[in-house]
Amino acid sequence: NIAAYSSGIRVALEVLGKKDVNVVAFAGDGGTVDIGLQALSGAVERAHRFIYVCYDNEAYMNTGIQRSGATPLGAWTTTTTAGKQEGKKDIVGMLMAQGIPYIATASAGYIDDFKRKVEKARTIEGPAYLHVQTPCSTGWRFPARETITIARLAVETGLWPLFEAVDGKVR
Repeated sequence: NIAAYSSGIRVALEVLGKKDVNVVAFAGDGGTVDIGLQALSGAVERAHRFIYVCYDNEAYMNTGIQRSGATPLGAWTTTTTAGKQEGKKDIVGMLMAQGIPYIATASAGYIDDFKRKVEKARTIEGPAYLHVQTPCSTGWRFPARETITIARLAVETGLWPLFEAVDGKVR
């Protein structure tokens, strides 16, 4: 429910006259597309000014590699041993449909791109959402030293497109 906390912090800061403070929410994919979806949707609908960062490793990795709404179709997890039967939730599409003023995807493999998007998000009057794909060496079963390589391959092969949308205009 980090979006609900962030909304409350934003409102409190505005009551105190502190409009130049950036409120940043940080949550994993499960806490974003599953558990925290209603709080995030509500905060976006109310146009609270904060930056929300979703750290997406495509499963509940910290609780034993369990499927989340962000786990891709067919992926193995400890709770989908025959492969996940449902596709990923399109959280980016859902938030765009709500009219979020700034939304972007990023990758752990392209830190300069991510940094530029964070800087852009800081300038937005209203909610900004950054969806960052970060491979998990434990859950994805690869050596940790290959994390950046795997992240870059996801982008280079088109499995994780990098883009941003400002007021609905996609770039």
